[in-house]
Amino acid sequence: MQASTDRAELRASGAHLPATELLRCRGLVKSFAAVRALRGVDFAIAAGRVRGLVGENGAGKSTLVKIIAGVYAPDAGTFELEGAPMHFSGADDALARRIVTVHQDINLVQTMTVAENLLLNNEPTYGFGIIRRRAMAEKVSQLLRLYEIDVEPDAVVSELPNDLKKMVQIVKGVSLDPKILILDEPTSSLTESEVQVALRLIRRLAESGVGVVLISHYLNEIFAVCDDLTVMRDGEVVADGPVAETNLAQVVTAMVGRHVETHRRAEATPSRAKESSPLMRVEDLSIPGRLDAISFELGHGEVLGVTGLAGSGLGELAKAIFGADASGRLGGRVILDGKTVPPRDPAASLKAGLALITGDRRREGLLLDFTLKENICLPILSRFTGAAGRLDGSAMTEATTRNITRLHIRAPGPEALASQLSGGNQQKVLFAKWLETRPKVFVMEDPTIGIDVGAKAEIRAIIDEIAAAGVGIVLITTELEELVTLCDRVLVMFRGQLVTELTGAAIRRESILHAAACGEELAVPA
Repeated sequence: MQASTDRAELRASGAHLPATELLRCRGLVKSFAAVRALRGVDFAIAAGRVRGLVGENGAGKSTLVKIIAGVYAPDAGTFELEGAPMHFSGADDALARRIVTVHQDINLVQTMTVAENLLLNNEPTYGFGIIRRRAMAEKVSQLLRLYEIDVEPDAVVSELPNDLKKMVQIVKGVSLDPKILILDEPTSSLTESEVQVALRLIRRLAESGVGVVLISHYLNEIFAVCDDLTVMRDGEVVADGPVAETNLAQVVTAMVGRHVETHRRAEATPSRAKESSPLMRVEDLSIPGRLDAISFELGHGEVLGVTGLAGSGLGELAKAIFGADASGRLGGRVILDGKTVPPRDPAASLKAGLALITGDRRREGLLLDFTLKENICLPILSRFTGAAGRLDGSAMTEATTRNITRLHIRAPGPEALASQLSGGNQQKVLFAKWLETRPKVFVMEDPTIGIDVGAKAEIRAIIDEIAAAGVGIVLITTELEELVTLCDRVLVMFRGQLVTELTGAAIRRESILHAAACGEELAVPA
């Protein structure tokens, strides 16, 4: 981010505008089955002002935004649009009233050009549906120049890097002439220079009278550009007011609340004590625009947490360590047990003793239409291959049954399809698959994502058991509880860089959240 004077100028530029209330929500309640996502939320959006909306994952931010955008209908509560009672019948109704939402996920049509995406359903025509291509290109060129986006109108979206796709998506929202613009994590995959462009754009929109809602985990951006701030926790608004009347520490405290920490894992026992030399060294892992010279060491039996916000490079780091980066631009090296692991070669990584659980078990981890036996034994088929090249099915069944029992996998048996299992049990199958490779280092990306509380507890126990056996674990996760309860050290990433290391008692939710959101350590009072 820029200096504090620049941040003050960004905010001050809209401070003189009258705060005409555009939208007022009162007492919004929304439940999904037994989960109460919103618990009587009051929320307001004013013309010419930028309101920040922050909270941890699961706080209710996305549900609130989807209600305002007409995607969900609230179970209870009321709306007023410019002082008049309002009911949205759907997303198209909200859009017709110039309430525009730019969602976190990129939802452009990948096979279309930038121009076709920006003017979709709003193309200039000669009549009879014939598009005026030259006029469309000229209009889009003006938009791209105005908002400082360095891309050609005829570029196909699928060929653009994610950061440019994100910028195009933001401009598309702006081009719809919004009265209220809701931006959900708009800068999560942008470079630093693009972040500055996006923040200037947000401020410019507010100056023109648009009411802007900015949802962001990057608290430094919230303080850079927002006039007002709403903090949510557990489906409720826990703080609300002008940004100028609060500070980073107060916001972090409001987000975290009085969370009762689960007991940390026991200190390393002699059986998993660190040896004099590290088990693994990662040296200067780099992917241009994604990872910036990442270096760290991992000890025997150590659980090393790595965390950060969306777009900070966590997924890229997991694949880079395992040699599965598809960009072809990976630099640096991984040294395991004193030997350099051949780069960009997952098979060599597996042979060297590395295992990887990706964050997407359904697309990258398991073959859902295959049996548990086939999934678990796939990485080690050579172990079951006889002289004639025939597989020993009974030995495969025995290995699968052993894992089902060991990991308490709830399944009819080794021949059950992976698709028949719950998410938590699928995740255990994924653990079994890679544990059978007998890894020295286990890289885990969000190992408990999308599973219920009971399964989370079981998998956390498995992680502790693996570490107790001397396996080094790189636990890449955004789950604060896992970082606090499982990890010996925690590294925090911010936009592709490591910005801090926390150890022992310093591994606290507030410290992790502050570093991930601001790119700097939380100052400890003297």
